[in-house]
Amino acid sequence: MTLAESLQKFHEGMFGGLLGIRFVDASPERIVAEMMVRDDMCTTPGVLHGGAIMAFADSIGATGTAVNLPPGAGTTTLESKTNFFAAGRVGETVRGESLPLHRGRRTMVWQTRVTNADGKLLALVTQTQMVLEAKQTEQEIMASLFQGKSVAEQKVLLAALERGGAAVYRALAVQESDAAAKGALLAAAVKEEENAATLEGQA
Repeated sequence: MTLAESLQKFHEGMFGGLLGIRFVDASPERIVAEMMVRDDMCTTPGVLHGGAIMAFADSIGATGTAVNLPPGAGTTTLESKTNFFAAGRVGETVRGESLPLHRGRRTMVWQTRVTNADGKLLALVTQTQMVLEAKQTEQEIMASLFQGKSVAEQKVLLAALERGGAAVYRALAVQESDAAAKGALLAAAVKEEENAATLEGQA
């Protein structure tokens, strides 16, 4: 299955499918799609609604961003600017070609040329997409605290976390009515404090 076919399948049953968008070509550097102008997409009889053009272009540009995202990340449109040059007509197929102006870690900017079958420019749409970072696991969040730190700095941080853990264990022990459970929590607190002392002695 080509990338264009995969994107086509993804959009089935969603807004892109409702518009009738058909992906013709797709790569991380370029997205091309087409859309047949129907009567129910017109603002006056026979003339394609500007909002339909904007939605068509937005879908293509957002798809271009999605193709460039790291695993697990998402995207949403931050800003979009449209210049209209000519009217789309009912019954014709409009074509959108989207190219990246910027592909960054936090944002991406895509520009889409919407043309008719004769190649006449109908609209030029420039949109900024925010890159939504993938949700991190608790382990990944903890690991990120240590990134970029020296070994000594990591030991200091880990010691602080150990002491924080000891404080939590002691607070839980105060609320515990079962004697055995209270003893286990206090023992865990002592172990955390011992670990912290060991790390502080090495830092």
